[in-house]
Amino acid sequence: MTEEEQLQPQNQHPDNKQPSGIKIVGLNLAVFVGYTLLSMLTSGGLIFAGLLMIVQVVVCVTLSLYFRKWSWFLGGLLVLIIGFSTCVSLVRV
Repeated sequence: MTEEEQLQPQNQHPDNKQPSGIKIVGLNLAVFVGYTLLSMLTSGGLIFAGLLMIVQVVVCVTLSLYFRKWSWFLGGLLVLIIGFSTCVSLVRV
């Protein structure tokens, strides 16, 4: 056995990696930015973006309970906070 193989836990292999928490949060934010930018191009898109935001937050909270990962909950919380502040700033303009 090589030294690198001894440092790896027995049930984990280098090819079988789980997605890290920052990737999950980044993916959620990228999806949020995508549909927010698309909704700004259409008239009445603010309501559509708000509904998609609510759906995304519910999905993130559900997945956090299912997978028992805080990163899903954090992603949903960030989408909720950023989305709410974005909607408030667009309504006030």
